[in-house]
Amino acid sequence: MQLMEDMGSISMYEKIHRRSGHIAVVYKDRMIVWGGYVDHVQATSTSQILSAYHYSDELWIYNCFTEIWERILTKGDIPPRNSGSCGVLLEDSLYIFGGFHGVREPGAMDGNSNQLFRLDLGTMTWESLYPTGDQPAPCDKLAGWVYNGKLYFFGGFGPQPEFGVPFQHVIDPITELAGFPRGWNNQLVVYNPVTNSWEWPRVRGPTPSPRAAHAADISGHKAFVFGGRIGNTRNNDLHCLDLDKMRWSGNLTRPYDLNPEGRSWHSFTFITDTRAIVYGGLNQYNTVLSDCWLLDLMSTTHWCRFWCQHSKPRLWHKAQYVATCGELLIIGGHRANILDPTGRKDHAEELLVINFTPKSLLRLCLDAVISYEEQLKSEWSSLPKNLQRILQERLKQ
Repeated sequence: MQLMEDMGSISMYEKIHRRSGHIAVVYKDRMIVWGGYVDHVQATSTSQILSAYHYSDELWIYNCFTEIWERILTKGDIPPRNSGSCGVLLEDSLYIFGGFHGVREPGAMDGNSNQLFRLDLGTMTWESLYPTGDQPAPCDKLAGWVYNGKLYFFGGFGPQPEFGVPFQHVIDPITELAGFPRGWNNQLVVYNPVTNSWEWPRVRGPTPSPRAAHAADISGHKAFVFGGRIGNTRNNDLHCLDLDKMRWSGNLTRPYDLNPEGRSWHSFTFITDTRAIVYGGLNQYNTVLSDCWLLDLMSTTHWCRFWCQHSKPRLWHKAQYVATCGELLIIGGHRANILDPTGRKDHAEELLVINFTPKSLLRLCLDAVISYEEQLKSEWSSLPKNLQRILQERLKQ
């Protein structure tokens, strides 16, 4: 695969949907999408697959009420283009940590990164942060969450630390043979915005094994980590970290119950305080999954298969739940095994939406008007101006 830095040939549609290794967060009932990369086939005799990193000075914002995407340009200390970074939201700021840089840009670390950036969503201005304290290991494909005003990051894949660290690191033999050893870690590091410093909490209980391409989310004072890969194994273990007691639970997946199969590059998203959804990923046999599982924490940790009408194969996507719309939004990702060097590297072509509450009457009416565009467009001028604008914008996208 050849790396291509020029994004000029990428259409707006590709910039929105055709991306993997990106981040997505929900802010003020909107989903913000940033970063990642796109594979596409060049129209040549060899049909060469090229990869381009999405521009890091732009955000794509989705409004689920109008179903319209908006592009916003940012300024300031714009992060280098990358994939596999972790994005978390704290109040009115978006923080980006880690990732993998495959293009040469001023200020970019070569390969894996442990850089931390903050975007003020009011002014759309980036700031490069330089926290004090022992620095975390550079890595990508990690997970993170926010609790009590602090940012937590767990796991990832990257180079071996050069000094003594309070976590495990397992080298991938393939990267060692290539002369650039990297591997999986289980670091748990905390960023304190008040002091602009890294903290290494003392944690009790059985720490999850090193892993990358896992997924995590938080409910109340408990963070949950599911799945991920280490070596040739893709796990289906579920771990809970009590953030008040700083204690790991150990594996909560009961071996004789009905459980999701082991996977990486999936999503794990809370839709209520006690229910979370696992979607897609890549299984032990390199099959791209389209299954959907519901985790119920009401009494004990209980998994059940969740039927989804519009499920499609996805890996390395992002999923965010917009509570005001009652929708789980699944954006980006691949539809085919990206580890297969001879296979097609198909990106997703559309936004997947799983509805947990009915659409509003207004949204249903807009859908109907769009569906019968030819018959009704002559009457659009009688609608309020804001509804006309929404209809016109939806037709463009």
